[in-house]
Amino acid sequence: MPQEQFSAAQASVKGAEVAGANEDPRAALYLKLAREEVEKAKALMADDENEQAARIIDRAQADADLALVMAKEARAKKEASDTREQVDDLKRRMQK
Repeated sequence: MPQEQFSAAQASVKGAEVAGANEDPRAALYLKLAREEVEKAKALMADDENEQAARIIDRAQADADLALVMAKEARAKKEASDTREQVDDLKRRMQK
């Protein structure tokens, strides 16, 4: 039974949630896929379909990891944009 992989996939889903994957549309899509795959793997394990569950868990892990990366990227872009606005604002103030 791929219980250790399953737990790791669940942890990755939680990590993506905490990182704000729900706030970015692209990341939210992959987070949704990961959640669905975790549930599907859970059902497969209950039916003793462990080999197929392991493949689904791998996909869930990959989707959760992608959601996490996308959430971090979105946050970094927003921070960069905010910083750029602050710099522009300071430049305007200095020119007065």
